[in-house]
Amino acid sequence: MRIVFKRTNFGAALLGALLCMVILFLITLYRDGGNLHAESSLFFTNYLDGRSLMQKIFDPVRNDWGCYQARELSYLFDLLDAHFVAFLLKRKIIWFHSICSLLLCGMMVFVQQYFTRKFFPGIPGLLVTFISLFFVLSSPVSGLDYFRCAKYLTALGLWGAFFAGFAVFRWNKTSAKICFILSLLLMTLSDRQGFYFTAALCGTAAVVMFYQSLQNAPVSSTRMRFVVLAPFCITCFGIINNLYLTPAMIRAVNNCDPDFSYQREIAVHGEHFYQGFLFLFGNLGNWFNNFHSSHAVAALTGVLLACGVAAELCRRYRKGKRTASHLALCWGCLLAAMYICSVVMVARLDLMLEFDLFFGVYSMTFMVIFLGLVTLTAPGGGKKFCTVLLAFFGIALALRLGTELMADKFYSGYALENGCKMRQQILKEALKDHRVDVKNQCIPYRMELFLQFYREHLLTKE
Repeated sequence: MRIVFKRTNFGAALLGALLCMVILFLITLYRDGGNLHAESSLFFTNYLDGRSLMQKIFDPVRNDWGCYQARELSYLFDLLDAHFVAFLLKRKIIWFHSICSLLLCGMMVFVQQYFTRKFFPGIPGLLVTFISLFFVLSSPVSGLDYFRCAKYLTALGLWGAFFAGFAVFRWNKTSAKICFILSLLLMTLSDRQGFYFTAALCGTAAVVMFYQSLQNAPVSSTRMRFVVLAPFCITCFGIINNLYLTPAMIRAVNNCDPDFSYQREIAVHGEHFYQGFLFLFGNLGNWFNNFHSSHAVAALTGVLLACGVAAELCRRYRKGKRTASHLALCWGCLLAAMYICSVVMVARLDLMLEFDLFFGVYSMTFMVIFLGLVTLTAPGGGKKFCTVLLAFFGIALALRLGTELMADKFYSGYALENGCKMRQQILKEALKDHRVDVKNQCIPYRMELFLQFYREHLLTKE
C-alpha cells in the first residue's frame, strides 16, 4: 500500500509553525532557561497574590509602575505567563520565558505562512519559509523572556489585519471583514503601539483611496471605504477606551485613577529626530545585531535596504505597472508612520538606544510591517526579484544564526564577575536549593524580594 502525502497550504503552514516553535523552544533550552529580568520579578508579587482577577488586571500602578497605557488585555496574558513560570518553579524547573509569547509566535507564523501561500501563490514556498525563519530568529522575537506579551499580541494583530485587509480589498468577503475588525481590536487593546498603528493603517488606506480617486482606478469604492472606515472606527473606540472605559474599570475595581502623564508629557527635541532615524533604520537592518555594536552600521544597512525597494518600485513604474505607485504610497506612508513612532519612543525614553532596548521587542511591530510590505511587493517583481529576495533572506538567516552562536556572553556567561558568580546563576541555585543564602551575594534587591516571595508562597504550596 502506497501512502501519498498531498501538499496543501494548511499543511505547509502548520508544519512551518511547528518548525519555528520547535526552534524557539530549543533556543530557550540553549539559554539555560533564560534570565529573570529585574523588573519582571515584581510582576510575580502582583499576579500571584490573593487579589481577584479583575484587581490584578486593572492595576496600571503595579503592572506598569503607574505609566497608564490602556493595554489591560496584555496583562491577562502576562498573568497566565506568571502562573506558568510559577507552576514550573514549584517543580524545580527554571524556565524564565513566556509560554504565551511562544504560542503567539506559532500563531503568527501560521497566519503568515498560510495566507501568503493562499493569496500570493507567485511567491516561492522557500521564500515564504525563509521569511518566517527570519522573523522568529530575529532578536525582538526570539528572546521570549518573561516580561510582557503586549508586542507579541500587537504583532499578531498586525499580521491578521494585513491579510484580512488585503482579502477585503480584493474579494470583499464577510469573513475577512470580521477578521479585519478583530485584528484591529486586538492591536488596539494590547498596546499603545497597536493603537497607533491602527490609526496609521487608517491614514495609509485613506491616502491610497484618495490617489485612486484621482487616477479613476477601477476598484470598488465600497471595499476601499471599509478598509478606511474600519480602522478609523477602531481608533475612535481606542480613544474612548483609553480616556473613559478603562479608567472607569480601574476606578471601580481598585478605587484609583490612572495617571495620564506618561501618555501626554513627551518633549521632542532636535536630537530625537536623528535618534529616531537610527532606531527605525537600525531595526530594519538588524540582521546581525549580536555581531556589531554600532547603531550607525545597522541604520546604514536599513537605508540600503529601503533604497533597494525604492529602486525596484521605480523600475516597475517606468515599465507602466499600475500597482507600483500604490505600493510606493503604502511604503512611504507606513515608513513615515514608523519614523514618527520611533521619534516619540526615543523622546519618551532616553534608554531606547541602549543595546537591549534598541534591538528589543519594541521594534517587533516594525518588522511585521516591513515583512508585510515585502510580501505585498514580491509578486509583481517576477522570478528575478523573488530570487534576489530569497538570496537576501538566506544571507540574513546565515548571519543571524552565526551571531546567535557568538552571543554566549549574554546567555552562558556564568564566569566570575567582580569576584562572584553571575547574579542569574546565583538566583537559579537559590531557587533549586532553599538552603542557599543570598544575603551577601551580588544579587539585585528586586531579585531578593522575588526569591523571598517564592520561598514563602510557592514552596509552601507544594
